[in-house]
Amino acid sequence: MPSETDTAERWAALGAGGPDNALHSRDDPTPPASGALHDGPRSSLRIRALRGALAQSQAQCSNAQARIDTLGQRNARLEKQLSELARSEQRAWGLAYHDVLTGLANRALLQDRLRQAMSQAQRGCRLVAVLLIDLDGFKSVNDRLGHAAGDECLRAVAARLSASIRGADTACRHGGDEFVIMLPEVDDPAMVNAVMAKVHAHLSEPHFIDRHEVRISASIGSALYPLHGASYEQLMKHADLAMYLAKAVSRPALIDARSGLSHPAAESTRGNVTPSAAPCLAVEIH
Repeated sequence: MPSETDTAERWAALGAGGPDNALHSRDDPTPPASGALHDGPRSSLRIRALRGALAQSQAQCSNAQARIDTLGQRNARLEKQLSELARSEQRAWGLAYHDVLTGLANRALLQDRLRQAMSQAQRGCRLVAVLLIDLDGFKSVNDRLGHAAGDECLRAVAARLSASIRGADTACRHGGDEFVIMLPEVDDPAMVNAVMAKVHAHLSEPHFIDRHEVRISASIGSALYPLHGASYEQLMKHADLAMYLAKAVSRPALIDARSGLSHPAAESTRGNVTPSAAPCLAVEIH
């Protein structure tokens, strides 16, 4: 049996610090941290605290994401409502300023655009033309084929009128089977005649409605600002008189925009006009 002295000498040979350090030096070359054997419970508390903080952060992130999703849904609903309001406003504007049947401008929009055109023409020393178009023979379409066919015919006429003019021009359904075209920035009255001839040619082509071929013609009267009036009412009165003269002279006939038709002469002959009595040049389109 070794003595205590021999045992102490052996441990001293293994290294200072006794059996604890000797065991540690065999299993782990890193010296143990000071107080490591006493930090176990404290470390467990810290770990549990960290885990709790992590769980709380994850819960907060989850709540924040749910809030973001809710706000996104509300934003989508608001955007949808705004889009619906914009569409409703556009529909209301369309109903206020456009003809429901044909989609053309109505009288209110025509008057507004005519006022703007006259103001611009006055500054630029130009002319503005107003063409009043009355459909000849339209009543027979309603009588023979019914009002649904008549509505379809009016829509076809509106489409052809729109195809006959520039983007800056305005085509308007004035009421019933009467239409108006407003031409701003006219430099030469001959341009008005060209537009009237084009409109007449387009309207004279046959329409096919419910498998029926429909042919209609048009009488067109014109007025020029400022030669024939300085207001919507004056221009429309002059164009109306010119249109009735066109009906009386010949069907179809176009009134030359350069004629300078006078109101008294036209009124005195309205309803009883012969080609020789007409105070204007009638241009017949064959």
